[in-house]
Amino acid sequence: MKNKIIPFVRQEWLQLLILCIPVLASLAAMPFATDRVPMQWNLRGEVNWYAPKAWGLLVMPVTVILSFGLVFWMESRDTGRHRDSDGSLTAHGKATRMIRLGISVLLAAVALVQISWSLGHRPDVTRWVITSIALLFAFMGNLFGKLKRNRYVGIRVPWTLNSEYVWRQTHRAAGWIWTVSSLIVAAMSWLLPAHLLHVHLTGLWLFFLVVIPLFIAWQESRKEKRGLVA
Repeated sequence: MKNKIIPFVRQEWLQLLILCIPVLASLAAMPFATDRVPMQWNLRGEVNWYAPKAWGLLVMPVTVILSFGLVFWMESRDTGRHRDSDGSLTAHGKATRMIRLGISVLLAAVALVQISWSLGHRPDVTRWVITSIALLFAFMGNLFGKLKRNRYVGIRVPWTLNSEYVWRQTHRAAGWIWTVSSLIVAAMSWLLPAHLLHVHLTGLWLFFLVVIPLFIAWQESRKEKRGLVA
């Protein structure tokens, strides 16, 4: 057991640190927080419902830990993450680990926003959340070119999963689309009026994130079937 724990801590020390931050912050804020803490905001930044702080402040830290456990479990089933020769991470394995870290950072940031609100501050939740998600997607897009076919991260549709060529071409294009469009959204979320964020900006952004990559995958699949690729 010790032989497994020590290498795990060495490899995942940053991940473990990210997991600890929201837990420690929630426990430290507990004596000073309001009796009811916000649990959900709508796209206008308004709180939809509250929960008692005794358990409400612990929901996000637990969510961070559970999300890590789920993604780490899916990673462990991915045979393409490690080299057969020495067991070290491949470029694909390093990319999936970085994406997992990015997801944990996003969830930890949301937890800190909730803690800030419960301590009496009023951060602009809509702008902060949109910015955080946009930066995560830009970060993920930058790693798309390193991903190999898998069933837990990337553009996972039948066209890409059934063809290495379609997967590669789709993720090369989608990587640029995700990175550039998300960086633009992160910047525009602080420049546009609040009422335009949740309707025009996010709607157009989702079109770039989802529809265009799907169209590219479909087109590349058609080209492959017609024998138009080398």
